[in-house]
Amino acid sequence: MTYGDPAGIGPEIVARLLADPPPGTRPIVYGDRGILAAGAAIARVAVPHDACAFREVPWHGDPPPPGIASDRCGEHAVAVLEAVARDLRSGRMGGVVTGPVNKAVVRRVRPDFLGHTEFFAAVGGVTRFGMLLVVEPLRAIHVTTHIALRDVPARLTPARIVETISLAAEALDLLDEPTRAIGVCGLNPHAGEGGAFGDEERTLIAPAIAEASARGFAVEGPLPPDAAFPRAARGDFGAIVCMYHDQGHIALKLLGMNRGVNVTVGLPFIRTSVDHGTAFDIAGRGCADAGSLRAAWILACTLHKSYRRKGTLGP
Repeated sequence: MTYGDPAGIGPEIVARLLADPPPGTRPIVYGDRGILAAGAAIARVAVPHDACAFREVPWHGDPPPPGIASDRCGEHAVAVLEAVARDLRSGRMGGVVTGPVNKAVVRRVRPDFLGHTEFFAAVGGVTRFGMLLVVEPLRAIHVTTHIALRDVPARLTPARIVETISLAAEALDLLDEPTRAIGVCGLNPHAGEGGAFGDEERTLIAPAIAEASARGFAVEGPLPPDAAFPRAARGDFGAIVCMYHDQGHIALKLLGMNRGVNVTVGLPFIRTSVDHGTAFDIAGRGCADAGSLRAAWILACTLHKSYRRKGTLGP
């Protein structure tokens, strides 16, 4: 487990989790003990000495002031991620739960950093991967993520959509729901309204759905998102495939950011994360909610059991 940016709410929420951990689990925290202690003081919680193991990534000097972005915090966040990466590559660890980083801060010290998702895909040596958001009962996976909205249509291809559908099916298998159907959203309003509002549904998405169905996936669409998500909430779909970032994020975060989990699908190890940012505006106030981190930790433990049962994970 990492706490992300040391000036954000990460140290506080990690301390809250360690003060009241899910039964039968004991995280290994990567980072600096002094920063975690400062987070515990902010949260006004006592962390038992045996609540976690520690992989020390030192921060020299006093903990940084909460809520103030700095290059030094970015450097520390990168150092923590690189320590995690070494242990994942070596097989010493089978997965990681990440706290929030500020991408702009990290990019000042590591310009090629796009986000945790892309970082861990590189660590795992994979090019086939996806971002799955989980806020039960909804799960959404994205064909495109961190790109401008104007660039989305050009990035959509039938092959890319089929790949995302297959990643959704892989995630459902790991969640022990391999027979659940997958709903696929359209791109345009009303899923194009028969071509009245765009033809990507007819030229890109429908062919991908036909190909995925021919491969044996239980898939339906293209669907208007405002119809797909209510149906998923009723249990019709185990996951929804979204064409772009906000198409999935808005629907799931409406259910509650304090229990959302971000899962990177397609890795040779487990990676889950909080589904929120560093929250510099409230860092240091002692009011940060650790619910998303708790949900991410519990889901990581569930996925670990599934990986081990299927024989696809080392440690």
